[in-house]
Amino acid sequence: MYNSKMNVLETKRCILRPITLKDAPDLHECYKQEIVVKYLPFKAHQNIYETREFIKNFFLKKYNENKLAHYAIVLKSNKKVIGNIGFNNISKDNKKGEIGICINPSYWGYDLSTELAREIVKYGFKKLKLEEIIAITYEDNNYSIKSLENLNFEYIKTYYKTFHSSNKKVKCNLYKISRKNYLMSKYK
Repeated sequence: MYNSKMNVLETKRCILRPITLKDAPDLHECYKQEIVVKYLPFKAHQNIYETREFIKNFFLKKYNENKLAHYAIVLKSNKKVIGNIGFNNISKDNKKGEIGICINPSYWGYDLSTELAREIVKYGFKKLKLEEIIAITYEDNNYSIKSLENLNFEYIKTYYKTFHSSNKKVKCNLYKISRKNYLMSKYK
């Protein structure tokens, strides 16, 4: 259940590795919180069984199909899984990818999202040879907006997105960074 395309990545404070079923207790701590999932296409997990099923049906399924998926974010200091990060979508035809990140709110405010996104962006451009990476964030997600701006992502537009599962409309901001701008930035 390991995707050989997914290298283990490392930042100053975290290890990024494929998600396993053993991560269910830590990921459940994250996914059970309404503030975390309010803009995600699933509801808050009511129990660890839901989290295990989500891991199997989403992450492990993608690994088995040899597709890129999200990494577990593991703090080096205590080996705790505090969320996930990776590419939600990759278009091989036009070499574009969309990054996504989900962090347990107990770890918000420590600028981990910038550190983690920097590593995923580097991986996307250097290893996956993407030409453009986009990020979609919600209007009130100030941590993500600050992180994207710190990494020289360019604001493109604001639009409304409807979640079909809940029929909920939310205001989203679209950001992007091109390979050229990444190579010219101080964050490569």
